[in-house]
Amino acid sequence: MQPTTDFHQAELNAAQAMRSWGFLDAVATTGGSDGGVDVRAHDALAQVKWRTNATGRPEVQQLVGARGSGRQKLFFFSKSGYTRQAVAYADTMSVALFVIDAVGGVTPVNGHARPYGAKWWALPFVGITRDDWVVLGLFTLALVGAAVFWLLYLG
Repeated sequence: MQPTTDFHQAELNAAQAMRSWGFLDAVATTGGSDGGVDVRAHDALAQVKWRTNATGRPEVQQLVGARGSGRQKLFFFSKSGYTRQAVAYADTMSVALFVIDAVGGVTPVNGHARPYGAKWWALPFVGITRDDWVVLGLFTLALVGAAVFWLLYLG
């Protein structure tokens, strides 16, 4: 992915991400009125927002409306994240939400996005925060310490 400096590159990066997930015909619909769709593929549609404020529910609703009665998978890419209302609505409508960053990275936000935003081997770890890793590390250290104590002094 290319570094993202503007909305056009964000759309191109979103299309590239979708192609990497198997939507091989994903193309950015740059220029003109897009009707709420910035990336199109036969089996998927995506909207991309490259701005400083969080994406709200109305924008996610616009993407759902753009699909109409079709069965395409829906993806939303936002530079600044999402409001709680947007995430709740996306969850009920099966819209995969991602944050797209300035270096071209794509991070899953909700459960519908996780299978696309991570490699198969990383799925058990998607959503684990830095604090979770710290707690897991401390727990592991305590467990190893207890085992060593038991072996040296009690065993």
